[in-house]
Amino acid sequence: MTNYYIEDNGEVRVLKFNKLKEFEDKVELVFTFNTYGNGFKFEDDIDVRKTKFIKVSKYLNINSLDIVLPKQTHTDCLKCIKNVSKTNLIDVDGLITDIKNIPLATTFADCTPLFFYDPIQNVIANVHSGWVGTTKKIGLKAVQTLIDVYDCKPKNILCFIGPCIRKDHFLVNDDCKNIFEELFKDFINKYNIIEITDKFNEKGRQYSIDTTLINKILLKDIGILEENIFDSELCTMCNSDKFHSRRAEGINYEANTGIMFLK
Repeated sequence: MTNYYIEDNGEVRVLKFNKLKEFEDKVELVFTFNTYGNGFKFEDDIDVRKTKFIKVSKYLNINSLDIVLPKQTHTDCLKCIKNVSKTNLIDVDGLITDIKNIPLATTFADCTPLFFYDPIQNVIANVHSGWVGTTKKIGLKAVQTLIDVYDCKPKNILCFIGPCIRKDHFLVNDDCKNIFEELFKDFINKYNIIEITDKFNEKGRQYSIDTTLINKILLKDIGILEENIFDSELCTMCNSDKFHSRRAEGINYEANTGIMFLK
């Protein structure tokens, strides 16, 4: 049985998580498919991007101009949002709020979507964790912010992992592999996170890395319960007919969006 279900109204197709049906009167979380033109290029201006959210905003019964959308640059920078408009969101890759009716959006084209919800404190976090963000432990830092700023307890926090590139398709060379080996040397061999492949490119031998598993280990280490981690288990490369994927689409790739808000 999967952790997710799909809704399609003929204009918007979105992935939603089964667990959040328990809290449907308090929180909303959707992840877009590549159907119905619900994508955009990363070089698009923020205001241009927001015009692409008109259909999904109508579906969610929100105003697309209210969507808080950062300029992601693979940082470990998180912003706690109290106001829709008066916030500098350049070089931000994670958003957190306990304010109702502020839609938080992050965008993905193979990178790992991490969504957090604490139903006790009623606070959410929407985090973009690419391989660089994973090495910077942005997901871990988001949980630490929930603990420090919002008085959340790790055992109460729910984590939802959206579609992203998975181990078999995340292929890197020695330079990237060495970074992961050094940063996560305490557990990387124990969990078979890196595997040598028979593939080569112009840089040489390629290795596959399970960045999703790294995030799960980091989250469990800080106290997130394993039963509270809900993974879509979908690979954007394997499902590039359904989701945008940078590696599948090449230089003209577009992005998927995760939108989350408190009601």
